Order: sequence, then C-alpha cells, then structure tokens
Amino acid sequence: MSAVIGKHISFQYDFHINKKPILNDISFEIKKGEFIVILGANGSGKSTLVKHFNAILPVQQGELSLFHIDVTNEEHIWKLRKMCGMVFQNPDNQFVSTIVEEDVAFGLRNYDIPEEEISKKVKNALSIVEMDGYQRRSPHTLSGGQKQRVAMAGILAMEPDIIIFDEATAMLDPRGREEVLTYLKKIHKIGKTIIMITHYVEEAVDADCIWLMKEGVILKKGSPYDILTDVHLLTQAKLMPPLNVQIYYDLLENGIQLSHIPLTNEQLVEELCQLK
Repeated sequence: MSAVIGKHISFQYDFHINKKPILNDISFEIKKGEFIVILGANGSGKSTLVKHFNAILPVQQGELSLFHIDVTNEEHIWKLRKMCGMVFQNPDNQFVSTIVEEDVAFGLRNYDIPEEEISKKVKNALSIVEMDGYQRRSPHTLSGGQKQRVAMAGILAMEPDIIIFDEATAMLDPRGREEVLTYLKKIHKIGKTIIMITHYVEEAVDADCIWLMKEGVILKKGSPYDILTDVHLLTQAKLMPPLNVQIYYDLLENGIQLSHIPLTNEQLVEELCQLK
C-alpha cells in the first residue's frame, strides 16, 4: 500500500520568473512501513520537500497524496497533520509545557480526546521511547537526547501513520544522536512509516531506501549499499562517503583489497579479520 505519492512536485519561495526552484519536478512513491532516508547537503531541498507532506508548505505545482488523500484539499489539513507527525531539529521549539506528561498530551487535547484515553496514550508513548518515570520532570532539565525522545513521544501519542524526522539529530552530541537513532529504529519496527532527513551519511545505513538530493532534484534512489559506496555520486551531491567506505578506498590505494565495501564498523572488523 502506498503511504505517499508525489508527481512532478516543484516549489520556490520567491516567484521571480528567473528564480531557480527549491524543488524541481520531483516524483516519488513511499510504501506503508518503509524507512526512507532523504540525504543531501544543506540547501538541497530535503526539508522543503517533506514540509509538503503535512501541508506546512502548500503544493505549488504537481500532485501529492497521503494514503490517497489529496494534500491540496484544505478540508483535510488537520487529518493529514494527525496522520503525519514531525520531529524537528530543535526539541526546545516543540515544547509547550513545563511538565513532560503535559507536553506529550498537548496534541491529544487539541483533538478533544477523553482524559482517560489521554492518560493511556501518554503512558504508552513514553514507554516506547523508554522515558517512563519522567512524567513529572521539566523538559528543560533533560539531556538533548532525552528531549528528542519526549518530542518523539508527543508525536507517537497521536498515533500517526507516518513520522518525519527533520534533521532530528543535528543539534545533539554523539550520545544523543545514538539515542534518537535507536528509538527511531524501534518505532519503525512497530510498523510506522519513517522518513528521515539528514546530511549525516552514517545515519542512512539502516534505511530501506535512500533518496540522494542535490539542488532540488533527486539524483538517485537506491539501497544504502548502492548509494553510500558510490563515492563519485556522493561527491556530486557535495557529501563525503561514510568513514568505513573511505577506509576501504584508502586501503585499496595502499594495495590492500577487502572482499566487500563495509558500511558499518562491524562489517569493517569482519573484513579486516579475513585478511591474510
């Protein structure tokens, strides 16, 4: 089943006739339950594209639907925003309450959900991201990774079909980034459609499919191995390959041939252990 279908999407913030569009004739399809990573350098159009999915930005040209619901129909905006949740770069900008459980419950109360249901949904959402016991804490006393987990819980409580992570690890230290990625993968495993926006190539390793963007177009769609081992393609998109891929080519230049290009540390160790 298709979760998102886009046909010939174009967009520009300034309508000057000679102005280059931010998005230029993009077409795509995302299946329900997929984990898609949209990878690209800053300014490539990644965030602009996904902000169309829940009508933060209007569709100027082309067609876009979520589960066959037309995004351009204003009558569907609130339904779409419930179906498609978004975790942004800075969790502090998403907090509306001084207490964690109140913040997670905020969206539910906007939809007039009965209080007894709200309590259950908040508890379940916090449990998924392992923030049980933090209900009465202030979000501003938490670490960066914990704040993003609370933001994730606020989205999960709404029970969306699709969750977009828009550079959700960009402001975190390595430990916080690892936390967010761990729970992102957990959320995908429970059946959510995940769309992750990032310029960190290492974060794309576990995706079902990567869309590589540059200057408003999708250069290529493919598996993590196809995209992340193509050094020429990544260079074209103004990105560096993952460290383990760089190590592979550095070894090759020095006469050491591994049998397989590794994407992860575990794969690299396995390859090195096989050397004679």
